[in-house]
Amino acid sequence: MERPFTKSEPQVYSEQLEQMRLADRLGFDSIWLTEHHFSSVPYVPDVDGEYCISASPYAMACAASQITKNVRIGSAVKVLPLEHPLRTAEDVAMADILSEGRIEFGVGLGYRKYEFDGLEVSMEEKLERYKEALEIIVGAWTTNEFSYDGRFWNVPRLSLVPRPVQSPYPPVWIASRYTPRDVIDFALDSGYKLLAAWQPAHELAETYRMVEEQRKLRGLTGEPLGFACIRHVFVAESDTEAQRDGADAVDYYLKSTRQFRPVGDHEKDQMIFGGPETCVEKLRILSEKAGINNLICWMNFGDLDQETVHRSMRLFAEAVIPAFRSTATNAAS
Repeated sequence: MERPFTKSEPQVYSEQLEQMRLADRLGFDSIWLTEHHFSSVPYVPDVDGEYCISASPYAMACAASQITKNVRIGSAVKVLPLEHPLRTAEDVAMADILSEGRIEFGVGLGYRKYEFDGLEVSMEEKLERYKEALEIIVGAWTTNEFSYDGRFWNVPRLSLVPRPVQSPYPPVWIASRYTPRDVIDFALDSGYKLLAAWQPAHELAETYRMVEEQRKLRGLTGEPLGFACIRHVFVAESDTEAQRDGADAVDYYLKSTRQFRPVGDHEKDQMIFGGPETCVEKLRILSEKAGINNLICWMNFGDLDQETVHRSMRLFAEAVIPAFRSTATNAAS
């Protein structure tokens, strides 16, 4: 939900909702929503736009639930340290009810200092706050009379209403930029899924190797662990056309984000960018060599116009997704 200054805030919201409707009609498996706070302009004054204008992913999830029928609705990610966990638990439950059980609960730490400063939360405390918040959220969803005595939040004995309709609660995705061993252990021991970010394929493959090794040691069988990564996706009729129509948007995005997180030299090459055959080839690497079984496609980025985004989405649905429908890979937008 970037907002180039050529578009108004209402226009961005309207276009995003229409993309959600289109994803539902085209047969995507899910849509994923994000959370950021406050203006990014003071920190990247040479970018003609806001990085993101989605302050509440679960308000947007409630809207999405009413205009879609089939897609699951996820957060990539809900920033747990920034809000009282009981408020998060309530909002997710409401969205799960309104969507008739289609919510995927993706959670993360956050990384932009000005957002923490604006909400008066210490970034140095974010990991401990994140862990405590997740304990409270899951506890409130699954315990009739819940209480908690923590470092950051104390919860007197209470019963949360409403509660999610999914049992025992919506699937939890743990986001990590590097997916170290302790994150893998935490996900496996808790029954959560893994959501990776911008790692190159060889790093994702190493994560997958550790996941399978630890699953075997725990005696876990059956369905593989949900393992997703995020990639910018732009599909055109040919590689040449993709370069012509999408390259400037890639540069816009990288310029707007490199102030806030490490941007690796590999990221451009890792994007699913080109004609359908090129995109299929890049996805096969993620699926077969890196173990990725869910892909979150970032299809509206930079200053792409709505017609171009729709065309890319249609090409992806018609010429790329069918190559993977016989496998475990899921396509998400």
